[in-house]
Amino acid sequence: MSLRNSVTLITFVCSVIESEAATSNEVSVSLMLAKSYQGEELNSHYLVSEKFDGVRAIWDGTRLRTRGGITLTAPSSFTDQLPKFAVEGELWAGRGNYNQVQKTVLDAIPNDSDWGTITYLVFDELDSLATFEDRYAELLLWKTNAGASAHQIQIIEQLPFQSNAQLKQQLQQVTELDGEGLVVRHKQAVYVAGRSDLLFKIKNHQDAEARVIGYKLGNGKYQSLVGALHVESPSGMRFYIGSGLTDEQRKHPPKLGAEITYRYNGTTENGVPRFARFLRERKVH
Repeated sequence: MSLRNSVTLITFVCSVIESEAATSNEVSVSLMLAKSYQGEELNSHYLVSEKFDGVRAIWDGTRLRTRGGITLTAPSSFTDQLPKFAVEGELWAGRGNYNQVQKTVLDAIPNDSDWGTITYLVFDELDSLATFEDRYAELLLWKTNAGASAHQIQIIEQLPFQSNAQLKQQLQQVTELDGEGLVVRHKQAVYVAGRSDLLFKIKNHQDAEARVIGYKLGNGKYQSLVGALHVESPSGMRFYIGSGLTDEQRKHPPKLGAEITYRYNGTTENGVPRFARFLRERKVH
């Protein structure tokens, strides 16, 4: 079967078999969002933690939802471990396992065994008027009291630092461990929905989304396979992404119209992402 016919078949099958991730009544959740770090002077008034590459989820005390408002059908063996108050965090299964997490938590029929590999890394408490420093202390107290009964729930460690130079050193350490980056929060910040001037994300690279609009055939060992994805950014910029695709993904590429996440390091004079590399297919959640 030719690549063109294979892609057509893949597109047709994927359009027929839709992933039923969760219940209806999807309403986006208003959350506090981090600004990208642009060299601002940060100091001991802030706390720093690792930025984990998981599925962001909100627990409102009774149900677990994604940022997009999808209610996740987590098993009771997992939700019984959660607190009675609202918290926010990342559903995570270790570095490099994002696809596993996404598949597990968006499955309409939860698999207890798969959910057993998931940890909920909590980084904030919602519906609280306290400062972040006090919210963090409340989370630590809850975890101490919960003990082993909440073994899949962890509170992300928040560490003090003194200078930007120290932050740079910590970023390098996390990057060397294949971590995504850092998050820096002001100790006195109250929880306010929207982009905050008191919350920063720091990474050595940039991530963005694009839509698959075509394919380029490969050469050499990738002959008859996909050599690169032809993608379009939300702004209309079109370019190719070949780096980062596994052999399996070259055989069975994301379908036409699929949203993908790619990683890059700055842009050219024409605005084209430099060193763009495929990271993953982006499911709606």
